[in-house]
Amino acid sequence: MKKLVLAGILFIAATALKAQTINCTSFCVLGISIDTAHDELDVTIYNGDTNSVNYPTVVVTDALGDTVGNIDNTFYLFLHPAGDTITHSISTTLTSFPSGFTGTVYFTDQVWDLTCSFSYPMSCTVGVNELAATGTGISVYPNPASDNITVDLENLQNKNAQISIYDVTGKLVRSYSTAGNRLSINRDGLQSGMYFISVIADDKKYTSKLIIK
Repeated sequence: MKKLVLAGILFIAATALKAQTINCTSFCVLGISIDTAHDELDVTIYNGDTNSVNYPTVVVTDALGDTVGNIDNTFYLFLHPAGDTITHSISTTLTSFPSGFTGTVYFTDQVWDLTCSFSYPMSCTVGVNELAATGTGISVYPNPASDNITVDLENLQNKNAQISIYDVTGKLVRSYSTAGNRLSINRDGLQSGMYFISVIADDKKYTSKLIIK
């Protein structure tokens, strides 16, 4: 996809909106994989900030500092909303994704010209993990899990909850709805690895990390 020529529009938008900041510590790069059929890197990023990212631009460099993803600094989406996990597909010079890859992911808001940089792989200490902590309204156990998983909603007032499970690429793999205090999920068909459970209830969105052994 060619980069849209929107410099004038971006300038008008920036002058019309109140300036914002991005809290880089509220983001997490969950994973990077390669789509060799389309010569793209799929970079999955969680936005745990209260602000959305405008015309988000993702660039990946390797350990030597060479750009291996999105050399042209192109944006492909108009918005990465606050609280959402999105997989950004960017062009790449790689023909395969090396095992044990290390590098840097740059994430830029093109309206406010703000850039966060993340060493990859990264261990998330905020955002996704914080939302799984006690007191957020939900809990997931056992974690790690090997068979059945329980999502406890007892602390929520509105029990009409929508529950979704995503893999590390941001792909939806399961979805449920419940009006009860707990939901029991059988892991049948879910491979070992890391997942994210999203719960929408009480007009809020909660996210918890889940490890399946």
